[in-house]
Amino acid sequence: MKTMKILTREQYFNRGRRFRKMETFFTGPMYALMKKQHASLRKEVVMETRFGKTRTVWYGFENKAPSPLLIDLHGGGFILGSPEMDEKMNIRWSQALGCRIISIDYPKAPDHPFPQAVDQIYAIAEHIWDNASAYGIDTARVGIAGHSAGANLAVVTCMQAKKAGKIHFLCQFLNCPPLDLATTAMEKPHPRGSIPRKMSFMFDYCYVNQADANDPYISPVYAEDRDLDGLPPALIIVAGRDSLHDEGVLFYNRLTENGVDARLLDYPDGLHCFMLKNNVAGRDAFEKATVFLQKYLGNNSR
Repeated sequence: MKTMKILTREQYFNRGRRFRKMETFFTGPMYALMKKQHASLRKEVVMETRFGKTRTVWYGFENKAPSPLLIDLHGGGFILGSPEMDEKMNIRWSQALGCRIISIDYPKAPDHPFPQAVDQIYAIAEHIWDNASAYGIDTARVGIAGHSAGANLAVVTCMQAKKAGKIHFLCQFLNCPPLDLATTAMEKPHPRGSIPRKMSFMFDYCYVNQADANDPYISPVYAEDRDLDGLPPALIIVAGRDSLHDEGVLFYNRLTENGVDARLLDYPDGLHCFMLKNNVAGRDAFEKATVFLQKYLGNNSR
């Protein structure tokens, strides 16, 4: 394996910022059109906690009756992404499940490294829980879903909720989660089609200080048994052509060993977050994820 030149922290930060600018340039027009097309199905709400203001996008709030809630956390390597990445999926889920969905545009590294996204996501979830009646949310049926970096944050939010003993998540859906940031991208498998090592390394380096990467709120695979016992039922999707495959399987095993009702969907030929693509495997994974969420959050789930 070729060695990689390690840059300074500031150099990685600058690269991360450039990536964000490029993302905005290339996705801005497409997302603007999407917002216009879905205007009647979405609502943007800026939520403020003690950690600052964060944009959220709400779906399925047309129905006034108390409804289940799914909190969505998009992917993007902790430095990229927005709720619009998941918009089509969230609209389909809100309609199919009859639930409300709040997608959080959480703070991004490198300008907002760990634990800023972790803190803000939990604070928003806590605010929603405390004001559930005003928002028409049935607190007996609240789930959380995440994709890639968002799946990491979803697990961590469940761990925080368990520790605090206040918010009760009924289920968690984890799509291609990065759960071991202590093992660098250069040390992980690199199957054909996976995210380039240099890019993955930059994502992680912008988000965390490597010396802290064993923290369970950064790398949940290192959580102690007592922190995993009692977590909500989980559906985990992993992809064989993804460098994150093995840590997803490891975390699934850790959950089941600690009595969590967990299910693993392993797609050997899948690429990272393939479920978001309109192909055979993506549609199959979406359908299975929908069945999982329907079990806990659907109108007939009581």
